[in-house]
Amino acid sequence: MTQRQVIFTGVILIVLSFQLLVLAILVFFPYLPDPGLSNINNDTYFLLSPLSTIFLLELLYAWLVRLVAREATRYPSTARSLSHFVSEPFANIISSVRTRSLSDSAQTFKILSRPRLLLIISLTASILLAFVPYRPDLNPNGTLVGVDSPTYVTWINLMLSKPIPQALQYSFVEGLDGSRPLLLIILYTVASLGVSPSQIIEVLPMLLAPLLALSTYAFVRFGQGNASFAALAALFTPFSFYLPVGLWGGYYANMLALVFAYLFLTLLLLFSKKPSATRYAAMFALSVALFLTHPWTWVLIATAGLVFAFSLWRETHLLIHLKSIAGIVIAGVGLDVLKSTLFATRTVAADLATKLPTSADPFAFWVNLVDGLLYTHSGLFASWIILGVGLFAGFALRFKDWFERLVLLWVGLASIPFLLLDSYNQTRIVYDLPIPVLTATALLFFLPMVGTRNTRWPGIIILLILIICANYALQGVLLL
Repeated sequence: MTQRQVIFTGVILIVLSFQLLVLAILVFFPYLPDPGLSNINNDTYFLLSPLSTIFLLELLYAWLVRLVAREATRYPSTARSLSHFVSEPFANIISSVRTRSLSDSAQTFKILSRPRLLLIISLTASILLAFVPYRPDLNPNGTLVGVDSPTYVTWINLMLSKPIPQALQYSFVEGLDGSRPLLLIILYTVASLGVSPSQIIEVLPMLLAPLLALSTYAFVRFGQGNASFAALAALFTPFSFYLPVGLWGGYYANMLALVFAYLFLTLLLLFSKKPSATRYAAMFALSVALFLTHPWTWVLIATAGLVFAFSLWRETHLLIHLKSIAGIVIAGVGLDVLKSTLFATRTVAADLATKLPTSADPFAFWVNLVDGLLYTHSGLFASWIILGVGLFAGFALRFKDWFERLVLLWVGLASIPFLLLDSYNQTRIVYDLPIPVLTATALLFFLPMVGTRNTRWPGIIILLILIICANYALQGVLLL
């Protein structure tokens, strides 16, 4: 090892040792003595949290920077010279990224050599993290956590007090103006078997969390094709925003919607490569399920799917891509109109219109951004490590690869309404981003070329970032 590798590896090992100690203290809280390490870790998180605002903007609008840079190179002008000047220090990295295969990169790390084991670890961690707020020693009274959790219990109890037809009708009218009937019907069905509504809501995140990890794995495994890459994305799933924020807010419909979203986009990629009636039927059913679970998420995912299909039509000149997704979108719009007509509820378009800003203050965007990340949801969105690593994927993903194109469109299209919404609704946009996929992508693109020059064991950096993210997630759920 060179002297630089020795120093860099030593620093990494020291930080990793510290993070492992913090993880042990959090896992065995409150039984393991804490000399203040968890407080230091938490204070560091809040000290660096303002960086999350810049990192999030870079993540959301990396596509715009890339577009401007590409257009600037077409003109022999000052803009072209400036673009060359800015990109020249990163020329080797950019060249390497353009030719790098995510699958090949995943194979270079021994830590990813057993994807099935990593998936099992991910599923186990998901369940345990969701269980932490309801540990009998931490929550002896079994008090529900999550802002929306008591509301779900109220909805279920009201449905149980009605005859079945009226209970089903209620699910399409109540629950945020009837926007999540599928989840309410599922919960009502379970409660009808004699299970307490409070117990259902307590167990629900322990079911949704592993399903989210599994759906993320499926999206990468079958959409991109590499099991090691998929396992890494699944590992980051419980340690991203999905679980801590989902538990904080009781965003169970949104969590279930993300499960449907990942599966829908998986089938979209498979259908695009090899169209079949079975895949289209499954894709159609998932679209309906997603719409009846969380319309906001459906709008984002359906729009991303439509633009993706349009790009395939431009590339292949085959109408089947565009016609298939157009049929799904039209069916979703028709279902929205039908539901609002039958049950006298607002359409998705009308609901979105209520979220538009009422102020023309040009500084409102920055105020909303800071408020959303640092102050709403107890600052859980201000994770500088998650956003800081994930943003690199926005500069590395390639449009020519269909899987990477779909992820790019998912993020790029989300960045457009983000400009117009208030702080709370901005965070809901962030919650719907494919953060675990972006984090895994960034590591696999950049670590092989950066890590090998600085440390003999680049896989140790993956382990370090996983531990830091795990500490973020565990610290977040312990504070609920």
